[in-house]
Amino acid sequence: MYYINNMTTTIINLLKKNINFYIIFFVTIGFGLRIVVSNYGYNHDFLMHQKNMELLKNGESFYGYGKYNYSPLWVNLLLFLDSISLSFIDYQPVFRLKIILLLSLVDFLIFFLLCKNYSTKIGLLFFLNPISIFITGFHNQFDNISIFLAFVAILIYEKYKSNYQFLISLIILGISICAKQIFFFFPIWLAIKEKKIYKKILIIFIPYFLFLISFKNYYPAELNYILENVFQYKSYNNGPFWGMFTPKIIYMYVDKKILFFIAMVLLGFLFENKNLREIFYFYLITIVIFSSAIVNQYLAIPLLAMAIYWNNKYLLYSILSCLLFLVDGDALNINFLREFFEWNLKTTRIVYYPIILLLLFGFLETILGKKKLNSFFSKIINLIVYKIKAQLLIK
Repeated sequence: MYYINNMTTTIINLLKKNINFYIIFFVTIGFGLRIVVSNYGYNHDFLMHQKNMELLKNGESFYGYGKYNYSPLWVNLLLFLDSISLSFIDYQPVFRLKIILLLSLVDFLIFFLLCKNYSTKIGLLFFLNPISIFITGFHNQFDNISIFLAFVAILIYEKYKSNYQFLISLIILGISICAKQIFFFFPIWLAIKEKKIYKKILIIFIPYFLFLISFKNYYPAELNYILENVFQYKSYNNGPFWGMFTPKIIYMYVDKKILFFIAMVLLGFLFENKNLREIFYFYLITIVIFSSAIVNQYLAIPLLAMAIYWNNKYLLYSILSCLLFLVDGDALNINFLREFFEWNLKTTRIVYYPIILLLLFGFLETILGKKKLNSFFSKIINLIVYKIKAQLLIK
């Protein structure tokens, strides 16, 4: 409790020192845009938030309903939001406004940490990125809660001076996984990097134990539902990276989720010698690049890391993602644009390919540098030209 109070006091003092007119202006714009975009509709995910909260409220099984794929943390948070009265605000529906305000606050906290640890420019590249605005304001997905908690955990882990702080960081990481399973592989990365055996064990044990124990009120009655809808859940099996770079015969016999798992574990060894923040940022990007499934909200996951390593590829990634949001059926779904481009679900799945490709190229530039990346591409192009010429010379 003392540590939490001390951290709260530090945050308040930093806010007093760092807040100026421009930050207040941009933060107001960021919150405002998130609320404005919410007026253009919502998709299936918000309806499921509402439905699952009502099931919990009425003492019914939200896991049995089959449209909830996380630990109970989020649905209980929704129930808490529902209990807060906002009768002084004339906005319908009020429940959705509460979700938007909560998620916007989390975006702001990430922005604040970026400003504190880097610069206002980097913070704004995250907070005012249209992807972030859209996913929070329209889509109402809560990946940012998990990302914020994991970011706090890694900042504490990076500077811990006692076993107490070390354990606090692992507990926060475990809560992050409970919020959403984005960082499910991250304890493995940390354990690979850690040198001391007993700390490796704690890094693996604490976050996963907290995730498992979060279901304790639902064992054993709903165990089958939890296994099916959480641990065995499968999203779209599109996996653009694997579709582009893996021979089809491989994923005809090997599930893309297994390929994804193997890739994430191997990357943990590849980045073992990077510093803690770097592996955190690299994780945010690679978890999307190598994912076995891509849907709109996943496109917001790398934004924190992209803001720090910003380059032209990340800019194009943001632009193309926003163009997708204009026409996709799960997004703004603007009719005249859909008709003009003859847009459908198949088109959306195709567009995920160049989006992930841009993220991949941006990431390669991040880890290799622009010169090395350009040299690499130049060699590839020269090789392709050489092969084409060789084929043309064959009689």
